[in-house]
Amino acid sequence: MPAKSFFVLRLKTVPTKYGLSKNIQDLLLALDHYHSGSIDAVELGRLVRLSPNRRAAIANTITKCAGIIKKQPEEITTCVEVIEMCTELLEIADRRPPIDAFPFMRLPVEIRERVLSLMMDNIFRTKSVLPASNKNGTCKCPRFDRDTTFQTSQMKDLACIFGSNFITLEFFRVFFRKKTFRFRCTCELHAHLINNKMFFTDVRSIVVHWSGPESAKTFQLLAKVPKLESLGIVISKLTFIHLNERSTLMKNFFPLSFKNIRIADVLGLDELLEIRGLHQDDDHDTALV
Repeated sequence: MPAKSFFVLRLKTVPTKYGLSKNIQDLLLALDHYHSGSIDAVELGRLVRLSPNRRAAIANTITKCAGIIKKQPEEITTCVEVIEMCTELLEIADRRPPIDAFPFMRLPVEIRERVLSLMMDNIFRTKSVLPASNKNGTCKCPRFDRDTTFQTSQMKDLACIFGSNFITLEFFRVFFRKKTFRFRCTCELHAHLINNKMFFTDVRSIVVHWSGPESAKTFQLLAKVPKLESLGIVISKLTFIHLNERSTLMKNFFPLSFKNIRIADVLGLDELLEIRGLHQDDDHDTALV
């Protein structure tokens, strides 16, 4: 028990003798609880700051003790103790409370995912997301989708929401599992798979336009994506431009046979058929020219 304690003051009947108000008695009792560890400095300071009457009671008590010292010098020891306790209350109340972040990572994983999902639904208004273009310099595939098709104004500020911390990792883990990602060509998808390890590890749903010289490599890489559940393939006239190695060789000898390209001759078909374990796979026929 500290040397200056409201419990000791009550044993000496100081509150009754000095006529201390209920407000100051409550604060002095809270100060005892602070020293015993029952409450922290933030809570004690809040008790003083949120009540003008309690802060006024501290000032009135200091003034009252000063008057008692003048009239009864023998009470100087007790009065000084009360004044010091009141001063300590003011000092704690005037401290700026620490700015602590909400302990988000202490919440159960189900609640964290639910909160992050609500944020994503507010930022990304559609189920599908069109990632930023990350194609290599050799890709000449045309773009048929506008860059802003699946974007909202909040997306540009998404990088400022989180710092480099565990919440960022948690957000993108849920993000890659929740949304469907659309790619304009296999070249773009291939670039994202090899450059973004988190995307490769957590993505579950992909829609890609089957076109470009990287189709075989991309589909071969897709077979290794651990959590992929849904794969949508967009087929167009551009799909039939690039032939696989076998068909390219045969075309040199039998050009007339390849006047009409078959799906079996397309680059990437063999690798696409090797993908296993999908819960859903779709073919999207389009009229792209």
